[in-house]
Amino acid sequence: MAQADSITTAIRQLMSRGRPPKSTNPERAAHIQFVSALAENAPRPLHPETNSEDLEGRADHLEKLFAALHVYLSAIIAETAQDVPASILDRRYLEGLFQQFSADALAAIRDAAAEMRRHQRWRVS
Repeated sequence: MAQADSITTAIRQLMSRGRPPKSTNPERAAHIQFVSALAENAPRPLHPETNSEDLEGRADHLEKLFAALHVYLSAIIAETAQDVPASILDRRYLEGLFQQFSADALAAIRDAAAEMRRHQRWRVS
């Protein structure tokens, strides 16, 4: 936990300095954008009385996080692919894995929110 707190503190210190410097290196720029997205999009905690809107908010949070992570991963994979044969690093396969994972994660949370809404309506009836 102490390590997470120190990382959070370091990110806040970096973000308090204003906008990050522009970078001509695409990987570095993607990294800066990803760290900025993390710092600007902190998740709200879920409580025992969580409702469907809370779950939808969590899905929205993850959607933003996945979008930033996608940009970062794409930049890193593209740069790495320049140095290895195409037969070793299948960019399309990795892209598909990421797309499937992020879609499945978001769908699971949104499905849980929908189920919670149905259950809430059933209890009210």
